[in-house]
Amino acid sequence: MKFLKTLFILVILSACQTNITEEGFADIGIEPSIEPYRMASDSIESSSLSPGEYIIKSAYGSMDVSTSNFEKKVDEFKNLVTQYNGNISDSYLSTNYQGLKSFSITSNIPAADFDQFILDVENIKDFSDISINANDVTTYVLDIDSRLSSLVNEKEALEEIKLEAKTTSDRLEVQNQLRYINQDIEMLKGQKEYYTNAVSYSKLTLNIREGSGISLFSWNYYFERSLNWIESIVGITFSIGIIAFPIFLIFLLIKKLKKRE
Repeated sequence: MKFLKTLFILVILSACQTNITEEGFADIGIEPSIEPYRMASDSIESSSLSPGEYIIKSAYGSMDVSTSNFEKKVDEFKNLVTQYNGNISDSYLSTNYQGLKSFSITSNIPAADFDQFILDVENIKDFSDISINANDVTTYVLDIDSRLSSLVNEKEALEEIKLEAKTTSDRLEVQNQLRYINQDIEMLKGQKEYYTNAVSYSKLTLNIREGSGISLFSWNYYFERSLNWIESIVGITFSIGIIAFPIFLIFLLIKKLKKRE
């Protein structure tokens, strides 16, 4: 009877803990996915963190370069990322209707060097615009640590009860509760790892634009427009030809038949 009472209390506690889904991520509006950098430690910290110890930094900027320097500036930026032991997680090259290229590149830089990295990027070419965001997630990490500590204590208590269980059904019931607790522990460890990785590297998304602002005075503009105009004329002529040719053949056939009559 004593065993069942103890188990009942732990079941109630476990039910309360299962309410820890993924609210930590939802509260700050970010998805739990990031480049797979390794956590420094898998140990559970009960730590006394203070606000500002877990800050996720990101920046978005753009720069305009001349056509002759476009490839050079892109290469200089890539080399700078390598010098800072960073990595490029995404890149995209596009061309607008004027024939001018735009290269969007996302880099991840060690957080400790991020501010200096931004300054060095500006040495390549002044930013046309830039915005830097800092998101303090320390409170979420503290909450995760607290929940992990409670779950670990509950797990240890259940393991002791499992050793004292006298029947197979009792042991199975305890084992079932342990399974749910282990799932919650692994989920919280994943959230903790996400935040640890996120604060270790800061992200810069840079858009390098070729000859932006030249617009109507660009020879590329007139050349591109001329090609589009010629392409349109050829397309229309070809379409008309497909329709007109059978009609012309029918007309000739009717004309020959009339001559025979």
